[in-house]
Amino acid sequence: MKLVEKKDRVKQLAEPLAKALPQLEKTLRVIASGTSVALRKGRDLVPEADFALAVSRTALEGLSYTAVEVSREDALKFLAKETLVLSDAPRGYLLLTFEGLGLGFVKNLGNRTNSLLPNARRIRKSIVPC
Repeated sequence: MKLVEKKDRVKQLAEPLAKALPQLEKTLRVIASGTSVALRKGRDLVPEADFALAVSRTALEGLSYTAVEVSREDALKFLAKETLVLSDAPRGYLLLTFEGLGLGFVKNLGNRTNSLLPNARRIRKSIVPC
């Protein structure tokens, strides 16, 4: 996998695609390519929601995150964009996982978290606990 930065967006591409993409962009209008990894905001790299769902995640200098395994209840809260408190977790960007699968990113501020899950991906129905 190769990391490519264009404007303010960092993407992860397979090696063959990374080599062919510049030539393809000369003749075609490329709408989407690769997996969005991060968005550059000033000096910070903010992780993208797509990157959490990627099977392989290439480490990126300047973007450090810790994977935190959450309970089913907390996973459902995150996916519904409800308030989530991770007091035992370190501060900063965290990758939330459930049973080893990436759910998405949050920015842990200690007393609360800011969800980086897009609104279009949130669960809108009530989930009945098992």
